[in-house]
Amino acid sequence: MEVKKSILAIDDDPVVLRVLSALLASAYELRISKSAMEATVLMVQSQPDLILLDIEMPDISGFEFLHTIKKNPKFMNIPVVIVTSHHEAEFATHAEKSGASGVVPKPINKDELLQKISFALENPPKNILEL
Repeated sequence: MEVKKSILAIDDDPVVLRVLSALLASAYELRISKSAMEATVLMVQSQPDLILLDIEMPDISGFEFLHTIKKNPKFMNIPVVIVTSHHEAEFATHAEKSGASGVVPKPINKDELLQKISFALENPPKNILEL
């Protein structure tokens, strides 16, 4: 039996977390977090294979969290896919330059989400130190 890849979804919106759970729970081992602080604890307990990250969060921004994990040798190789309501092309460019493996716009399209996750898992993330 194949072991499911683990995904940590970080978003302060419980509706988004429920949508992600409904879309991903059957194919992935999914853990959810409502804040970057909580996510950090979960990552130390059990390192995920991929992170789905919201940008607009109450404790620290998703970009601050992304920058922090990309500087940490223990976490820097975990692919991060940004799930956001920002739809500007410049936003996606900034996210990828910051080390994100992809961007999925809200409202979430299942096919696009699964494609971005699959691509991120199959292609090693860029090391932020090389950017």
